Amino acid sequence: MNVAGFPHQVGGHFGLLKCVGHVLKPLNQREFHFYVNMDPKLLPFTVKYCGRIRVNLSGCNDGQLLLSTDAEANCCALESAVKEVRNTLDSEEDNLEDTKPMTFRIKKSGKVEAEMAINTWAGQCQSKVVEKLLKGYDKWFIMLEDIVSDFRKPCVIDLKMGQRQYGDDSSAQKRLTQTQKCRQSTSEELGIRLVGLQLYDKTTKSYSFLNKYEGRRMDRVKFYNSLEKFFISAGSSRTKKLIRELQVLRSVLSEAESFRFFSSSLLIAFDGASDSESLLEIENSKESIVVKMIDFAHSTFRGFLDDKVYSGMDDGYLLGIDSLISTLEQILISQPLQDAISMPELSLKKQRSLKRPYSTPPTDSPAQVIDVDEPIAA
Repeated sequence: MNVAGFPHQVGGHFGLLKCVGHVLKPLNQREFHFYVNMDPKLLPFTVKYCGRIRVNLSGCNDGQLLLSTDAEANCCALESAVKEVRNTLDSEEDNLEDTKPMTFRIKKSGKVEAEMAINTWAGQCQSKVVEKLLKGYDKWFIMLEDIVSDFRKPCVIDLKMGQRQYGDDSSAQKRLTQTQKCRQSTSEELGIRLVGLQLYDKTTKSYSFLNKYEGRRMDRVKFYNSLEKFFISAGSSRTKKLIRELQVLRSVLSEAESFRFFSSSLLIAFDGASDSESLLEIENSKESIVVKMIDFAHSTFRGFLDDKVYSGMDDGYLLGIDSLISTLEQILISQPLQDAISMPELSLKKQRSLKRPYSTPPTDSPAQVIDVDEPIAA
């Protein structure tokens, strides 16, 4: 099956690829085992795990790189294919840049360049993964359900949860740098920080983005303002539904004794192209707004591999959920939200052209580069 770049990646440093109905993520042994041994109580709150698969790469004379899987990936493929055809037809009057496959080309310098990338962050991360494939790195990926495949204009926010962002197997240097990042961001105070954001504006028919470097520099006021813009666009009905789902998730995690979700995230998504929906329509639609726990490479629980055993609950993660719920409730109280509201004043950086050069890390933080050179576990 054909593989392309995943255009709606907003966070992480391992590039994600896309195969009909699935997101492909470079296989990390710990994360793979965590999905395989997932506690049934967590399944409603995590992205569906669909197995693992190898990705092959070949090239053309013009430098175009062709990616494909060595087996069929059918569990989510048929339904997703129907959705993608429908979304393309529905988007005929919109900017179609984000409906075209995201492809890769090798330059004369040997570097890989992403084409048709609406989000520069996605292009950067995924080009590095394709370069690794060219160099012969392990080609195994885990397959996860693509939760935004039904959305015409996916709006996505990635929130890093908890007050600790390193695993027990991390080096002393890694522990130090991750601890500093938490102390210098909203992670330490709120148990949550923004890692990435993609928001569609129906007025300008363009996307706006925030990346992890901007998220790290936020204080609680800027964090609140960023979430406010995102959830004003989502609308009050979706926001209220999200609060209820977060409350259920909190209830489950408050009983998840020995679990730790170090450096994991919450992914929240909705369709920015959808029209206003009533509260009843929102309640009856499973896809009106989606929230999922992701990124389990450093997660653990009693009996998992040979890990250290923790007692009690993951208080840092629970703090993050409490902070998120409180923030959403404040947004609802302080400003009545309107579904499909227009926000021409949105201050996030806008990107209308696919030819815009990739963004670079802030010059005042030379050490904060995209960590894409860590070896992929076999």
